Amino acid sequence: MSHIIKVAIIGAECTGKTTLAQNLTALYRTKYPAAFVPEALRLFVENQKRTPKAEEQALIALEQKNLEKELASKLILEHENPELVFLFCDTTPLLTGIYSEVVFGATDQGVKKIAQNHDYDLTLFTQIDFPWKSDGIQRDGPLAQAKVHYRIQAKLDSLKIPYRIVSGGVQKRLQITEKYIQELLTSLEY
Repeated sequence: MSHIIKVAIIGAECTGKTTLAQNLTALYRTKYPAAFVPEALRLFVENQKRTPKAEEQALIALEQKNLEKELASKLILEHENPELVFLFCDTTPLLTGIYSEVVFGATDQGVKKIAQNHDYDLTLFTQIDFPWKSDGIQRDGPLAQAKVHYRIQAKLDSLKIPYRIVSGGVQKRLQITEKYIQELLTSLEY
């Protein structure tokens, strides 16, 4: 039976989550079956050509989890039940809930339920330590970024979700994350 290592990469908008998830996938794919799990919100915006409404937040959170399941199943099938499989998740339903609070003033109960099932082996919290830059999706800018950043930290702490801080440039983030993953694998005896 395959052990799926799920690495959650969370942080405010434009903090390098996608770049880190893609770089980690490329790096780990050389040794293990590995997949990049894209941000369901980004896919929604690209497909619908609009931002989601409050009542669509639970569907986005559910789609995030479905993408994880689909990609894990695909890797296991393609590689005939490998010992280890890596998923590098460009955000989680927890962030969907936080953005719902910020944008709509409240989090839908469906989103809360999905987000509370934070079933990741490692949670990486990207910091806001380099200049904000638009990524092509309608975003709110550096002030909103800081507001979301502190909400994420408060939510992680209140839910007692252990996390590791990731900061610095692209290469430094990759190096520190490799160290965190190695520590995880050692603790799991892999």
